[in-house]
Amino acid sequence: MSGERLAKVLAHLAADAAARGVATSCEAACEACVSLIGVTGAQLTLMNGTGRGESRYATNDIGAQLENLRFTLGEGPCEDSVRSGMPVLAGDLDSWDNDLRWPLYVRSAVAAGARAVFVFPLRSGAIRIGALVLHRTSPGPLTQEQILDAHVVADVILSLLLDELTMAHLEAEVLPPNGTPLSRAEVHQATGMLSVQMGVSMDEALVRLRAHAFAHDKSVVDVAREIVGRRLRLSPESRPDPR
Repeated sequence: MSGERLAKVLAHLAADAAARGVATSCEAACEACVSLIGVTGAQLTLMNGTGRGESRYATNDIGAQLENLRFTLGEGPCEDSVRSGMPVLAGDLDSWDNDLRWPLYVRSAVAAGARAVFVFPLRSGAIRIGALVLHRTSPGPLTQEQILDAHVVADVILSLLLDELTMAHLEAEVLPPNGTPLSRAEVHQATGMLSVQMGVSMDEALVRLRAHAFAHDKSVVDVAREIVGRRLRLSPESRPDPR
């Protein structure tokens, strides 16, 4: 992504959160991206562990219903996007092609009020932990600019989500007898080891570590300890397509 586009998106998310008097979070980013991208609503689906996934947040009732349909029917744009790791853009949901592709989902989604659905996966390399699901109550495609902005928002949400996950686990750690917070040191050490093993930057290595923890429903600290103890080695994974 370009630095200018990232800066623009981050400025919009920060301004929207400030205007509503809330802290920057993945939920606040969902709210902000509705006006940024020009959609009716946004919904965040998370897939972790061995479960079927769940909704982390929805800006309106239609978004919540779309996630319920995905979970109940096991089909739809979100399900396809999470499986493939690629965006799924259905500008006219109630089309002949889409009705053949998702026969149960389309009928129910249109009845719920959605006429267009655009899904952008949350992924780190080959690890897919969920999706940002945007919808409109009228049909019509996203512009190229809107698609690029949505990609950036999805990346920002992934980063915010993994930050929240990491902090929650670190804060839950019990200090050892000498009071030294060894867990943070272990995360930093594991990040350095991954950086060398995968040939990626420290920032990207940390994202890979946190994504692996989330995808396998483990503590970030536990995964770091397995890496440091050489009980776990993450293989290099394919990176997201450049945009």
